[in-house]
Amino acid sequence: MRLNDFKISENFNLREFQCPCCHTVMLHGRLLAALQRLRETLSRPVVITSGYRCAAHNKAVGGVKNSLHMKGLAADIAADGAVMDHLRELAHDAGFSRVIIYPARSFAHLEISDD
Repeated sequence: MRLNDFKISENFNLREFQCPCCHTVMLHGRLLAALQRLRETLSRPVVITSGYRCAAHNKAVGGVKNSLHMKGLAADIAADGAVMDHLRELAHDAGFSRVIIYPARSFAHLEISDD
């Protein structure tokens, strides 16, 4: 078994959220629950492209200094044209407090509030 390789919800594995450089994971349960709701609404896979980031990795990818990725409160997901137009509304309905769509880069940043 690989590090962090186990199912944590119906459709997600902990490994999907680990930092690519150090394999550390920090994941808030509300983020996972919102992602699972979004996946069920879409009826298609939700691919995590960036979950937890340690400070070094966050800096390396140009993340903001106080990124919610470093607190397990944000994730980036792959998003193609088929869902891009409706993703903001669907994500808010799933429980995300902030949604930033990057259509030119085919991904969306999703976060839950820090309270």
